[in-house]
Amino acid sequence: MEQSAIARLMAKSPEEAIIDQICRDFNLAPFMARTYFEQMQRYFERYLHLERDVGQMTFLALSATNPPGRAVAECERLAITLTLDQADDLVALEQGLAALRRSKIQRLTGEAQDQGALLTQEDLARLLCTSRSTIKRDIAHLRAAGTAVPTRGQVKDIGRGVSHKTQIVGDWLAGYTFSQIKRRRWHTVGSIARYCSDFQRVVRLHVRGLDVAEIRRGAGLSERLIGEYLALYETVGPDNERLNQLLSEPAATTAQPAEVKRGAWL
Repeated sequence: MEQSAIARLMAKSPEEAIIDQICRDFNLAPFMARTYFEQMQRYFERYLHLERDVGQMTFLALSATNPPGRAVAECERLAITLTLDQADDLVALEQGLAALRRSKIQRLTGEAQDQGALLTQEDLARLLCTSRSTIKRDIAHLRAAGTAVPTRGQVKDIGRGVSHKTQIVGDWLAGYTFSQIKRRRWHTVGSIARYCSDFQRVVRLHVRGLDVAEIRRGAGLSERLIGEYLALYETVGPDNERLNQLLSEPAATTAQPAEVKRGAWL
């Protein structure tokens, strides 16, 4: 699709309309208006439980607790919320329809797993209005590139992979810029910044002695993602330059930077 058409689609989103209004109402730069919007969005989700957004739907999926080999007709099902459309999709669309499908596959399977469900290849074909063979090829492409696609068959037969959010934070810790990650993972710069911010919050709470359940309540993230972030934190080690940069930034609650030392966070 032409770049001009994608730009028009981006401008039509509710998020961009609100951000534009904040810019004009409070005379703010677009970057600051977007930062305030994303923070307020998290407040509404946490305190008012307004978790459904434009582009989302309720979908009946198979529970992750169903054992392998059980007939689909006999499996327990869960009602979950899936995001069929969001700004990241327009970033992927710049790379073509195949990239758009693959971006959606990553998001939909990850959202389902976070809510205790697993999508099948048939589910993805239905949701994305394509054939099962196309979905199968897309999943093979993603997995060959090291991207986790937690479908029912993959998780039950092979085991869990690492989510795209953890991969994105890992890319940043490895030295990639936000612009490079945007092209590499088909996510907006805003989404990439949010994942890094979530990682920062998880590690800060962890080093203060909170367990995973307490971090989940404080950060509003799934226990699976928290576990991945903590595993990434342990893997990169205290000498990672980007990790030190991230954790030395002032904490939102105290406005004081964290002092980084080997083996300890004060």
